[in-house]
Amino acid sequence: MRTLRFVALWWLALGGWWVLLVGTNAGLELVAAGCAAALGTVLALGVRGKRLLRFRFEPRWLAKTLKEPYKVVRELGVLFRALALHLARVRRVDSAYRAFPFPAGRADAVSAGRRAIATLADCLSPNTIPVDIDTERGVALRHELDPRRASNELP
Repeated sequence: MRTLRFVALWWLALGGWWVLLVGTNAGLELVAAGCAAALGTVLALGVRGKRLLRFRFEPRWLAKTLKEPYKVVRELGVLFRALALHLARVRRVDSAYRAFPFPAGRADAVSAGRRAIATLADCLSPNTIPVDIDTERGVALRHELDPRRASNELP
């Protein structure tokens, strides 16, 4: 019964996402949505069978993401400022890769959820792009367009 619910929810979500992105509910698009959703659902079932979809989210880490909209707006200003200074030939954009400590944890569901939340929250920001989280060393690597004004934490 759980598998049937899993398949139905994935198929509906993927099919709905297709129709939403296409912007029309014409007959041919609905058929395409059904086929694409079926393929995506089979893929999700395969990933679930390998137990790669195991995430548990800590409320504390979810609460940290509440400040992300402010961070996106602030870092969008940083991005525009760096672009304006670069175009005016006042200062070159010197981007950098930076590694910093991050409690990555191990292969359990809680640690996987923490890494997923941190990666998703960090990729929303226009100034930074997460590259990797090393679970063995406990560090996160990310690319920063303007390292002088990038935040020092995930998320």
